[in-house]
Formats: sequence, structure tokens, C-alpha cells
Amino acid sequence: MVSIHGLPASEPEQVALGARLRRWRTERATDVDTLAEAIGMTPAGLRLVEAGRARMTSAQVSAATRVLGLPIWALTSDTAAH
Repeated sequence: MVSIHGLPASEPEQVALGARLRRWRTERATDVDTLAEAIGMTPAGLRLVEAGRARMTSAQVSAATRVLGLPIWALTSDTAAH
């Protein structure tokens, strides 16, 4: 993938996870600063994740699901695990 404006290229999986995270964070009425602090990221870093321009560690994904009260699949898949 090609870089735009010096930012790393996005991978489809990163973009999808970021979009899911933003959607759930908004639905749970949690602001960026609060979630970022709770999962050990900066607000700017979390915004990059939500834009699909940065990755989260597995520990950060797990922490985000705990903070937002979600099962892990809610951020990693569009299909519920059975």
C-alpha cells in the first residue's frame, strides 16, 4: 500500500478494527481521552488507531473490550462468535 502525507499505509484489518472501536466507543459514550488513558495509549495514538493508521497490541484490544464492556469479537470481527 502507498503512504499518504508521510503516514503509513493502512491495512484493511486495521481500518476495520479502528472503525469498530470508534463505533463502540461512541455507542458507549466514552470519549477518546478516557479510553486512551484506560488502555495505556495517548489520545493521539487512539485517534490513529480509529483512523486505521496505527495498530493496537493484543493487550490494548483486550483492555478496550473490558473498558467498553464488549466481548473480544466485537472489535476483531463483524460476526458474533458462537
